[in-house]
Amino acid sequence: MDQVVFEPEDTRGRSRQQVIMEFVDYAYQALREEGLFVSADVFGAAIGGGQDAETVGQEYQAMAGGLDYICPMIYPSHYSDGNFGIAHPDTQPYDTVAAALAASQEDLGGVQGREDKPVAIVRPWLQDFTASYLEHYISYGPEQVRQQIQAVYDSGYEEWILWNSSVNYHYDGLLPEEESQS
Repeated sequence: MDQVVFEPEDTRGRSRQQVIMEFVDYAYQALREEGLFVSADVFGAAIGGGQDAETVGQEYQAMAGGLDYICPMIYPSHYSDGNFGIAHPDTQPYDTVAAALAASQEDLGGVQGREDKPVAIVRPWLQDFTASYLEHYISYGPEQVRQQIQAVYDSGYEEWILWNSSVNYHYDGLLPEEESQS
């Protein structure tokens, strides 16, 4: 990111956050006129603002106020050691997802949506892959998928999406443990 060039003639003095919000507003207006729902995927690190949000240009609160759905990528593997007070977030999928969603609730607590709609529905992305590139990781399978999904429900949310770049999902993780074959 530190090598990306934001030429003044292109940005006209606007920050990354301003440029992204201008696009969100533009896309929302254009797509809603067609009767479509509008969502955006955002980095989980954008929740709560700070340096990570500034680096990627995603202002979680503002975006949630201008969308129908916001989908934070709260993969446990994407949080560094110590995040949320968890020694190794990838090794504690339930706790990490629950902590990320608690931060989301806190961040969105005072956000106002557009005049004609409420704040975006939060639909988090969950991890269904093993992050063996980390120093401290665990193998992800049906149990880890179930734990993350349960954390979503326990946090008061009703929707979620799974991610695995190789499209190899642990379908047993979608079943209650007593019905799972694993």
